[in-house]
Amino acid sequence: MATRLDQNLISQYLQDESLAGGLHLFDSIDSTNNWALAQCKQGRNIPFACIADQQSEGRGRRGRQWLSPPHANIYLSLAWRFELPLNRLSALSLIQGVAVIKALNKVGITTARLKWPNDVLINGNKIAGILIETATVTNETCDTVIGIGLNYRMPEHVTQQFDMHWTDLSRETGDLSVSREQMIALLLHECIAMCKHYQNKQHALVDEYRKDIESLMNQIMKVQTEEGEQLTGQVIGVTASGELRMMIDGQERIFNSAELSLHGFPGEQDYADS
Repeated sequence: MATRLDQNLISQYLQDESLAGGLHLFDSIDSTNNWALAQCKQGRNIPFACIADQQSEGRGRRGRQWLSPPHANIYLSLAWRFELPLNRLSALSLIQGVAVIKALNKVGITTARLKWPNDVLINGNKIAGILIETATVTNETCDTVIGIGLNYRMPEHVTQQFDMHWTDLSRETGDLSVSREQMIALLLHECIAMCKHYQNKQHALVDEYRKDIESLMNQIMKVQTEEGEQLTGQVIGVTASGELRMMIDGQERIFNSAELSLHGFPGEQDYADS
């Protein structure tokens, strides 16, 4: 039975986690990232978190739609200030993907893997996505919004019109013994911990979590660049700053912004790319 989120329960599960700008829960909102970005620009104390039970304009990477039915999944955004220039945040999406995997591990899901640059998959099916956006940037700081969408219990009828490969917590655990409130708290704990870690270590974290980040190592993948170039090659790793390394036609190429899909993976699309 679908139920609304309980903000008091989320706060209890968060325990002593400090959010100077508060924890904000909405029954419905256009986009948690949109709200968080606006609040950053209006001067709200950072960090803070925004959670919604439903999004009317949930969006993903490159403006794609993120399906956000009510009382079903998790849609959250964490605002965080990094005392770092923008060019030091290039691996943040991957590292936050690791945070999502760590949260899933805590509820018994050990098969989640990263798909560069911002998806979390289980056996090739998407369970979560990350969208990193910046609100205010100076030479020394970045106010950043980390958006996370995680499929908790996706209604079957919502996805029937789409040809896509997805999974959710319900399918992977069977019993849903962890509530949405508990899962939100776990995600925030791991994401906040990783933000603190990233502040101190940045690109060194790619080496620390290379096993998770390079989970698609040696796979044959399709890649489409922002210029529209479509290529097929073998993944050979990531750089220290989180760029994708591929072997294409016998030559190594490095991508810092592109679309990646499994070669021959039918109907691959970003229906959920937080």
